Amino acid sequence: MNNRSISGNPSQIMVEQLAASGVEYVFYNSGSREANFFDALHSNRNINGILALHEGSVTAMAGGYTQVSGQPAVTVVHLGAGLAQCAGQLINVWTGSLPVVVITFVGDTGSFADKIGLDLSHNFGPTSISAPMTKENWTVIEPEGLTTAVDRALKVAKTSPQGPVHLAVYDKLLGNQQVNANLIEDRDHERRAGYPSDTDLENIARYLHEADRPLLYVGDGIWKSGAETLATNLAEHFGMNVVSTFGDLRGVSIKHPLHCGRMENSIASIDPDVVLSLGVRHSGAGTLEDYEPFANVKNIIALGSDVENFKNFPGLDLAVLADERRSLERLHELISSEATPQRYKDRRDAALKRAALLRIQRRKDAQSFDAYRPVVSPISLLDSMDDALEKMGGGLITIEQFAVPLDSVKSTNDITRNIYIKPAGGSEGYGVGAAIGAKLAAPDKPVIGLVGDGSLYYADSGLWTAAHHNIPVMYIIPNNRAYGIVANAFGLAQGEMKKSGEYAGVVLDGIDPVKIAEGFGIEAMTVEHETGLNDAINRGLSVTEKEGRPFLLNVNVPLGLPRGGRASKPFKFSSA
Repeated sequence: MNNRSISGNPSQIMVEQLAASGVEYVFYNSGSREANFFDALHSNRNINGILALHEGSVTAMAGGYTQVSGQPAVTVVHLGAGLAQCAGQLINVWTGSLPVVVITFVGDTGSFADKIGLDLSHNFGPTSISAPMTKENWTVIEPEGLTTAVDRALKVAKTSPQGPVHLAVYDKLLGNQQVNANLIEDRDHERRAGYPSDTDLENIARYLHEADRPLLYVGDGIWKSGAETLATNLAEHFGMNVVSTFGDLRGVSIKHPLHCGRMENSIASIDPDVVLSLGVRHSGAGTLEDYEPFANVKNIIALGSDVENFKNFPGLDLAVLADERRSLERLHELISSEATPQRYKDRRDAALKRAALLRIQRRKDAQSFDAYRPVVSPISLLDSMDDALEKMGGGLITIEQFAVPLDSVKSTNDITRNIYIKPAGGSEGYGVGAAIGAKLAAPDKPVIGLVGDGSLYYADSGLWTAAHHNIPVMYIIPNNRAYGIVANAFGLAQGEMKKSGEYAGVVLDGIDPVKIAEGFGIEAMTVEHETGLNDAINRGLSVTEKEGRPFLLNVNVPLGLPRGGRASKPFKFSSA
């Protein structure tokens, strides 16, 4: 680690430390209290400020950035109310264990006068709002400690278990007084867990060797450690089916022919006798439903860099706390001399057949609604979007929607270059900002933000950021004119809505996403028929990749209500 002395006002020192730590972007929404900081930010040519019109969009952009780059992202928002506005998307960042550093500037809470001022102006305690959704939080009260605090926040956020960190800075530090500080020139934020023992890895290999139907359960620990290829090779070697968590489609590509989709939807059909969980934070809450999927599993093994990887599994036979990539690298070394027996081939063939049948069924189920015409089939939209990116050499698809069944994407025997990214949490409004962050993290790749119409309306101001900063993201809106996931839950409730077929509070009619996009200065169009779908997608990608501008494509898909459902008559105010 290299240190050098610098001088400047505290704001300049903070910005210099962020740049020295390798931070390229600061995602922010301006506040009056932060004037000196933003002056320093926009005066520094080594770092870029990305302005959003809502703090939730700020947080989503940071989340999308770190999901693609793997590096910590930094946000700056106003204290109190501004931080509270972050909370909706901070839930997604927290649930996904994403290394996002949130910086706010706070007043003194120690003196009587300042405490009264804070109470009267809704400026809560420095870290009280964020505490339930952050890994760590601190308040900095000395200007000499700013560089160390910034450096520490970035490193703690990236250290397993990864997660958001809140850094509150005493705003009376942000004047023009000159101070001296030590700038920490250390861009290594990698703080990985250790190595497993050979004994543990040999036991894992033995379990997989002796299994009849081994299953690989993959989570975000795989891509966070850079172990995607290693995990894929392991599944292929042992002939293992693969399943994913609800919030992650990346450990092994969802398009891989061994992939069977989400764990909860597939494990019963696979009926595994051995489950190897890699980098999974299993969401089981200890109910009977959590245990049932594992009822017939003979051996359950969990490996990951975080104790959260072991908490909620019933009856673990082996738990290995170690870095996922380091573990798989060594495991492959241990099995490299193994002559793959015929058993693996037979098992692999059976696993491929099983995965293919499950994928066929998922695609069939996705087409089970009433006649699609004159709207676009979700499967057709999924295939067209995926094919278009593959023809371009691969791209990124950030996801926040319900209408298009992502785990039903076509498999490929070739190496797929498309990456599907989604939030681990369920807080609406992530998708618009996440696509912007993803594009900034991967400027050489085409990025499609697949955002449901309901999700768009939570965060449509993020479109302004894409236009303002000229960030060439293509947004595809599968417009089902409803909160589809909520409507589905209403149907499953088997109440009056289900009986009558009339659904209230979920239908989003009378909104035109094209006009919204155009209002923010983004070219947009609507597709109503499948015949025009491919041309429209190609047009959008031409705008983003050749002309360097954002684009929005509104695609009309079937109404997002249970079969036969219709909108109920809403309350209408009348002055009569």
